[in-house]
Amino acid sequence: MTSLRDLHTAITDSDAERAVELLDRGVPMIVEHFALPTRMKQYKILDYFIQHGWDINTDVSTLTPSCLVYTFDDSELLDWFLDHGAKPNKRCFLRDCTPLSYAVQDAPYEVIQHLFQRNGSIEHGQLLHYACFRSHPDNLEVLKYIYDKSPNFNATRINQLLDQDSPEDFARNYRAGLGTPLHFAALNGSLECVRFLVEMGADPWIKDPYRKTALSLAVYAKQESVVLFLKDLKVRE
Repeated sequence: MTSLRDLHTAITDSDAERAVELLDRGVPMIVEHFALPTRMKQYKILDYFIQHGWDINTDVSTLTPSCLVYTFDDSELLDWFLDHGAKPNKRCFLRDCTPLSYAVQDAPYEVIQHLFQRNGSIEHGQLLHYACFRSHPDNLEVLKYIYDKSPNFNATRINQLLDQDSPEDFARNYRAGLGTPLHFAALNGSLECVRFLVEMGADPWIKDPYRKTALSLAVYAKQESVVLFLKDLKVRE
């Protein structure tokens, strides 16, 4: 539709007046045109959507739970979303992956802490797994922070495959690389995270749906320090 293209152009050009005019004329509100001003920090357009009944927790895609995931680089925008009802624990369609999961994987540490202060929960989002996807230099610090949020809860999850808690999700995503936290830490090459998980009770010899252990994935990814550590565990057994 031409009107949708016109709205997209107005938002891209940071022409909030024109964008609001088009919306007032009946151009449909769609998630693409909420996500775009979120990324561009165009509060006037975001306010228009909210004032006209837009659900701030609308899925962006089957694997993106909401536009909250686009706010982690701006504390003011993050709080604006949270103040308008954005939910850190809202799962996406395909699996239990939440905005907090996204943050644990990639956002600054202080954003993760802030989301917990704003009703983030350790019981949603498979956070232990997503902490092991993290490739930032502070990945061990974040992993320990997540684990220490609830050691008893995490002890029951540490040897579970991603999505294993939900039979429907597990069946749907079975071929999509469903490993334990240790699988992902080994693939990521974080020796410190691998060592921490083993100390906390992670079983190095659990196999993923492709019959791969954490050691197998470390070998595949050429993560030599992790390979040596896990091989030494095998020898000592």
